[in-house]
Amino acid sequence: MKNFFAALQSTQACIGRGRVGRTPFGAWSERWVTLFPNRWFIGAFCGAQGSPNAKLQRPEFLHHTHLPAMPYITTKYERTTLYEEVWTEAVTKVAKRYGVSDVALRKTCKKLGVPLPPLGYWAKVAAGKKVSRPPLPKHTGPTELAIARRVDEKPTEPEAPEVSARRRFEDLAENRILVADVLERPEPLVAETKRAFNQSKFRDARGFRQLLREGLDISVSEASLDRALRIMDAMAKALKARGLALKKEVDGDRRTYVELHGQKLAVRLAESAKRSERQPPPEEQAEMKRSGRTDFFDRYSYTVTNRLRLGITNSRGASIQPCIADKADRRIEDALNELMIIIEAEAIRRKLAAERQEAERRRWEEESRRRYEYEERQRKELERLKRLEEEANDWRRAENIRAYANTVERQAKLAGADLGNNSELTRWMAWARRKADWLDPLVETKTTILDDEQ
Repeated sequence: MKNFFAALQSTQACIGRGRVGRTPFGAWSERWVTLFPNRWFIGAFCGAQGSPNAKLQRPEFLHHTHLPAMPYITTKYERTTLYEEVWTEAVTKVAKRYGVSDVALRKTCKKLGVPLPPLGYWAKVAAGKKVSRPPLPKHTGPTELAIARRVDEKPTEPEAPEVSARRRFEDLAENRILVADVLERPEPLVAETKRAFNQSKFRDARGFRQLLREGLDISVSEASLDRALRIMDAMAKALKARGLALKKEVDGDRRTYVELHGQKLAVRLAESAKRSERQPPPEEQAEMKRSGRTDFFDRYSYTVTNRLRLGITNSRGASIQPCIADKADRRIEDALNELMIIIEAEAIRRKLAAERQEAERRRWEEESRRRYEYEERQRKELERLKRLEEEANDWRRAENIRAYANTVERQAKLAGADLGNNSELTRWMAWARRKADWLDPLVETKTTILDDEQ
């Protein structure tokens, strides 16, 4: 096992450098690469098995293996251009044009020495406040970067018209969602949530007050409660202005939801907490050793982070994804318009998924119906064939009996036997021919004993 993990680590390092290992197990490894042409790590693994520092080369047989080209795209970044872009629009919008995440774009800005707008900058711009922009500082590092990234070979689906319209609407300055500094005249659900939090006596392991079914789906510390309520109030008012509503379900899995395009999207606001493991004191360790226990009460301690996430939960409500979250240079108060786009896109995605699922269900039902009808026709055809075979066998049995009776009669005549009307042989031949007629499916007749009811 130690050799295995050492080889695996060496393989990963070599793959990171773009090299492939040469294996002494030629036929074995070639067979595997033939089955899995993209899995060059098999050759690297075999080559690294002897020594973690062994020099790895491309196996000879791979020169004749047709490996599909990896789909990569190279994005170029110029320092001055990037500086103008990130100070003209939010980083999230600029990142979408480059086809990367905002985190990746921030890293690129750091490498090029491009300063980013501080926290709350775009909220001040939307409010019409005067803001200052620092000049592009001097930089001793590179002024241009070319970064290659792998892209999905599958064509991306075009953005739904509803999402594009929502994006254009949310990009307008007059539609900017602002969070009040003080909670005034809150929405009824927000006011109910505030009262419920103040009255709640239930706390989870982190020390956060928990609501059973009252109020909105919020899980935050007491220090972040006022901020969370102001965010949810701004969100509720923004939804109302857009013809939607933030609702609450008493029964069922969804506590807070938005209904759009026939889809109920559960919404949740939560604060992350940093967990650390507590070491038990010596006397408790001694007790655990005596009792054989491996776990102990209050094993973990939690520290609030004041970092919030607001978004749509999955069907089980365990994770919040997709969502907006506090970042180093942006708070979720500045991204509520982005959340409106996320809600629109997720509603469309779930609607299309439900339609595809319904179409798949109908297709499956239609295939099942056709399969049943075909199997039923096949069953009936086999029954007809079986009856045909039985009738042919009965007809052949009848013909054999008639031929046998005729042969007996002919032999009796040659032997000069008595064939009078009352002779036993004549009665037997008449009986045999009646039974042949009874077996023959082409003759409609009845016979005593065999056809009589009991």
